[in-house]
Amino acid sequence: MKILRPEVQKSIVSADCTLFDMFDNVFKTLFNITDDEYDFIASTAIDSELEIFITSIGQIGEPSTFTQRRLALELRNKFIAKYNARK
Repeated sequence: MKILRPEVQKSIVSADCTLFDMFDNVFKTLFNITDDEYDFIASTAIDSELEIFITSIGQIGEPSTFTQRRLALELRNKFIAKYNARK
């Protein structure tokens, strides 16, 4: 089981969540990011970078490849470094 950072656990919406909240929760959980980090990525990533994140989730009956997941994690780390550097 994946261990989430405490601040990520607090940002997961569980009660009265909408479909959009559920989608956000998937990304926050998979990439172990907070709401603020998620918003930063969503506002600064270009379309091709967002496509890498989406592709890394896979599809029903067609899971993502190791390479796709690795690229997404590398990209996540790049954005988290940028997010932390701006503080």
